[in-house]
Amino acid sequence: MDLNWIEKENTEEEKNTEILSYEEYLEYFREFNRRELRPSYQYLIEMLDYFKKDDRNHFKLFQEEHSDSPAVFGQYKTQEAIYQNLINFQEEGFNNKFILLVGPNGSSKSSIIRKFMKGAELFSESEEGKLYSFSWVFPIDHYTKGSLGINVDTSTRRATNNLQSFAHLEDKDINAILNSELKDHPLMLIPIKYRREFIDECLADDQDYLDSIRKSYLYNGDLSKRNRMIYDALLKNYKGSHEDVLKHIRIERFKISKRYSNGAVTIEPQLHVDARLQQITMDKRLASLPPSLQSLNLFSMQGEAVMANRGILEFSDLLKRPLDTYKYLLMTMETGSINLQGILTQLDIFFAGTSNEIHLAAFKQHPDYNSFKGRFNFIRVPYLLDYKEEIKIYNKQVHGLKERSTFEPHSLEAICLFGVMTRLRSCQGKTYTDKKLSKITAKLNPLDKALFLSEDTKIPEHLDVESKQILKQGKSDVVNEYEFENLYEGKFGLSPRDIKKFIYKLSNKYKNITFIEVFEELHRLIQKKNDYDFLNMTAQGDYHHPARFIGLLKEHCLSIFDKSLRESLGLVDDRSYDEYLKKYIENVNSLIKGEKIKNQITGKYEEYDQYFIKEFEQNINLKDNPETYRSHLISRLGAFYLDNPGIKKIDYTEVFPDVVEKLQESFRNEQKKFIKNISKNIVYFEAEISEDESKSTPLAKKEKEEIQRVLTNLQEKYQYSEQGALSLLKYIIKERY
Repeated sequence: MDLNWIEKENTEEEKNTEILSYEEYLEYFREFNRRELRPSYQYLIEMLDYFKKDDRNHFKLFQEEHSDSPAVFGQYKTQEAIYQNLINFQEEGFNNKFILLVGPNGSSKSSIIRKFMKGAELFSESEEGKLYSFSWVFPIDHYTKGSLGINVDTSTRRATNNLQSFAHLEDKDINAILNSELKDHPLMLIPIKYRREFIDECLADDQDYLDSIRKSYLYNGDLSKRNRMIYDALLKNYKGSHEDVLKHIRIERFKISKRYSNGAVTIEPQLHVDARLQQITMDKRLASLPPSLQSLNLFSMQGEAVMANRGILEFSDLLKRPLDTYKYLLMTMETGSINLQGILTQLDIFFAGTSNEIHLAAFKQHPDYNSFKGRFNFIRVPYLLDYKEEIKIYNKQVHGLKERSTFEPHSLEAICLFGVMTRLRSCQGKTYTDKKLSKITAKLNPLDKALFLSEDTKIPEHLDVESKQILKQGKSDVVNEYEFENLYEGKFGLSPRDIKKFIYKLSNKYKNITFIEVFEELHRLIQKKNDYDFLNMTAQGDYHHPARFIGLLKEHCLSIFDKSLRESLGLVDDRSYDEYLKKYIENVNSLIKGEKIKNQITGKYEEYDQYFIKEFEQNINLKDNPETYRSHLISRLGAFYLDNPGIKKIDYTEVFPDVVEKLQESFRNEQKKFIKNISKNIVYFEAEISEDESKSTPLAKKEKEEIQRVLTNLQEKYQYSEQGALSLLKYIIKERY
């Protein structure tokens, strides 16, 4: 076996496993004081900043794939809300709210927290994310010569003074080590009066940060109970010499780890106490401690809250637990501390949890709900309403199934659009201040809305120019219409877990999965009303009407394939749309402004060509009011000039792609005769490419090559398989030609 990894790992481990004496730590602290003065909320803020944001201002951390923490797609509002809560904690000086993620089952609540923990874990391994705690080290007798016993004399003091710290002693020279279960911050070893002076001195040039730290436990807190008892006993034994006490301190770097429950802990909803005390005074392991410590009534702190200190504690399905098991959170959120059998212990934990809507609704009926409400921040995690983000959830799954099944282009898109449509409500316009917008949104069907929520440019063609502009400007109103209602969008509908099962079912039944197979399987799914609550909702027009969803999607997918098919016919449209558009814009501009147009051939100025304008508008099958449409085009051109100052030559096809699309429609009509010709021969073509050589067909070589060329173009340009392209070609001929 190749053991080269050992040397690399040793080098890496040497960087990540650091042991410092207290004096060495204070030197490090002076250089990196701002980094070291990070309570958990500040640490997590910097962790998110460490992973940076993308060009859409979304946190990159949640988009990264890790083997034990898959990427979380969408949910940008939730991520931003968590970040804002951390900023609020910074203002308060401690984590004074419990963050409860609430949403339907399968909406990625736990995945968000898992990714958050993974980010903290990776950050703690970096140079910028270093974390330190400490342990107590007690050397063997010849280093101390009884100085830790009851009596101390001058001669033995000299022996210990020769050694500045026991931090770097080897194991053979150590009698006992007591760690700090709560991972107490090394700075807490400095008495509060001098600690405050020290912090004030270090942050004198950063007043804003100093003001924030002055509210935190690092400025106002103290050691945990056991560490305080040990410190005081040693101080008494050393006759008040703090320097001698600190010789026993070994500063240790620790890394957050969910696997080993170190600074990142998840509590499942079973019944047990999250923190507890255990007396350890009679523990045989402590027989090697100095006599002055053996007499102390020491306790060991245990439990998830202890292991999570200085990190993240997640309560999975919090509201499934009996109320008494988390009632202590009321005081913890209020004071930042926990009471363990009369011992008040300060915590520095980011508390988060998950719950579904059903358990939250039941919790609201509990008489103690109002007590918790002020100490909880509820953050909604609905199902996604952006089908493009939804697709990203299943790409990895589909890729893993490629040996078994081929998902043809737009088949996964159809599944995700259906999923989003099941989660939408019809626009009522109650919250709209713009009455025009309210009327426009009332015309949107579920597919229109699903497409628009994903892309601003996906505006229904049946709207006129003015309506399109109003709708685009009012998108935030459409998105937030039901934000403050109990029945918000994304609270119901087909869950990602159900969609994953649906995808597996498809792959088990079909080798090639086109949108045809998707719709066939969806028709079966919508019959199972006992399995899916959204199938029992009362229809409102096309909304909450799954059979209608499939009809809308069928037309949508057929139109997409129809366009791909036409472009795969190999015919060339050589008309110059740019010149044609330019001439139209010049004539319209002349009409609106009352100015003449310069003839480039004669050099004379002429009136606008009214007949040309009408001919152009007939070619694009204009249904809008001509004056409004013309004014809109000129405004768009003006906006293009503002966005592109100094441009010398305009590409009109780039500025007006929608107009070009309408001009191309006339060319598409010419293509229909070729498709009809293919439809006559497709059966013969399929017979010829079958393995049965006995079948003879009247298909001419030219006709066969024509069909083969279309199929090849569909494969090369649009990534269909040959079988998928052939299936869809037959289907669209049957449905539309």
